[in-house]
Amino acid sequence: MTQQDKRIKWKARYDAWKASGLSIAEWCRNQEIKDHQMYYWVQQFEHGDFLSETPVETQWLAVQVEEESLPSSGQGPILLHFGAISVEVRPGANMSLLSDVVHVLQSRC
Repeated sequence: MTQQDKRIKWKARYDAWKASGLSIAEWCRNQEIKDHQMYYWVQQFEHGDFLSETPVETQWLAVQVEEESLPSSGQGPILLHFGAISVEVRPGANMSLLSDVVHVLQSRC
């Protein structure tokens, strides 16, 4: 059972309990559910933020790149963007210096 399936199942139980007007202990006895599990899910639905958002599944997109559209190595600069900062890296750049610059930008941006 996926985490999303589990949330759906417990949300239905939570809604049924709320509609019943019974205490958690009494409702759980009637449903043969362990009350400590219900207490956990009640707290999550009433106070937890992570369950209010629908989880987003990763989606992959296939990209076909034609070889003639790729520039040959060593031609033209490369632009790196870090928030509002852009760094232009030209062929023959000092890679050690570039590595240091990127490390500093990552730690501050």
